[in-house]
Amino acid sequence: MATAEHRVLIVGTGTEIGKTHAAVALVSAFVQRGLIALGLKPIESGVHVSLPDSARLALVSSSSPSPPPYAFADPVSPHLAARRAGTSIQLDVVAEWVATHTADVLVIETAGGLFSPLSDSLTNLDLVRRLAPRSILLVAVDRLGVLHDLRACLTAMRSLAPELPLPGVVLQPPATPDSSTGTNAQEIERLGIARVVAVFARSEPDSPVYQSEARRLSRVLVPEVAHKMP
Repeated sequence: MATAEHRVLIVGTGTEIGKTHAAVALVSAFVQRGLIALGLKPIESGVHVSLPDSARLALVSSSSPSPPPYAFADPVSPHLAARRAGTSIQLDVVAEWVATHTADVLVIETAGGLFSPLSDSLTNLDLVRRLAPRSILLVAVDRLGVLHDLRACLTAMRSLAPELPLPGVVLQPPATPDSSTGTNAQEIERLGIARVVAVFARSEPDSPVYQSEARRLSRVLVPEVAHKMP
């Protein structure tokens, strides 16, 4: 089976916090650098919308990925969407699907938060462990409460999956800024919670300011392009 030189897993402290925005911009940044990059979302719910997240990722990828193995219409938790569809999510199925995609970089986005259930016994953390990424990005919103959310997720992750690489934190802008917005990145690092690798402005993924931060992040993750796949 083919595997990518570098797998980047994008997870979140919750749902609807900007994971897809970050993934789309990051894939685009890798492609602009001349790397073969694919954006994958193997599990997705709410695909009744006109442009599902997996389709948005495909549009900026070097080539079109194959259809995701689990795509559900109901915009609910993956385990519930699967149950309503009369099926169950299997990690081996996801891992085998991911392994069919060859690229310099695979950017893989999970559905929901880090501990969102995929079944009665599995969460996204189990999927991350199964896919064994080289890099993990933990997306959170730059608002009051993010210090707690990140520490809780990271403490649980280190306890349950100590073999995984430490995630880099990506901060997304809140819909409505509060008094902590703009200061949280510094506090996250000062308190030793995590390393903040990107802070995105409130903008579309294809905007110059968003793309600039995505390009910087891409070089943090993959500094060199000398060993591209033929």
